[in-house]
Amino acid sequence: MAISTILLFLLAGLVAAHGDGDTMIRLPSDGAEAPPRPPKPWDCCDNIEMSPLEIFPPLYRCNDEVKQCSAACKECVEAPGDFPRGAFVCRDWYSTVDPGHMCTAPDQPTTKRPWKCCDSIVQLPQRIFPPFWRCDDELEPGKCTAACKSCREAPGPFPGPLICEDVYWGADPGPLCTPRPWGKCCDKAFCNKMNPPTCRCMDEVNKCAAACKDCQRVESSEPPRYVCKDRFTGQPGPMCKPRAEN
Repeated sequence: MAISTILLFLLAGLVAAHGDGDTMIRLPSDGAEAPPRPPKPWDCCDNIEMSPLEIFPPLYRCNDEVKQCSAACKECVEAPGDFPRGAFVCRDWYSTVDPGHMCTAPDQPTTKRPWKCCDSIVQLPQRIFPPFWRCDDELEPGKCTAACKSCREAPGPFPGPLICEDVYWGADPGPLCTPRPWGKCCDKAFCNKMNPPTCRCMDEVNKCAAACKDCQRVESSEPPRYVCKDRFTGQPGPMCKPRAEN
């Protein structure tokens, strides 16, 4: 009799636990609002930089020199130079699909490339094909003014080198001035956060570039594929495949 009573109580407890028959397992996040995204560390940006890390959404940061960083900026540092100039740069990286608009509208892009070669090539974030390009190489003042319609001072002591502000509209940004060990382009570039960065390219290719010193075969690849293990100090260069549109 005592055993039967205990079984009845257990059955009653199970029925109460099931309630109205809703057996759905609810996660702690069910019904909870997603935390708000932190604000972008800049309102607008002319000198946007995209991280070479292959993540989505990609990481961006703004290298504009400003008199005062945005209130949302967490790492605001003094702009490089030999003496205080009252200019600051926000070093925050921000994950977003759209880094926002430029502060100043770019000059009418040119279809004639202003540079013969470029090591610090930048693809502008406008979603357009062919894309917009800018070359951030530091040039002697005479060379910049001879080739470009608009030049600006490079970060650092004044007077110093200039950077071409012209925007080029075309599919091919041109060759690199300094050969990379992996060749003219790289889709899987991994770089540290130094300035300039040290990079390597993990693209698997049929044949390493002639400049590669440490070319290794990808294990078990058939037909054989190779990866250049060399490291290079400087920007990795443009991507081989066009950046996917969102």
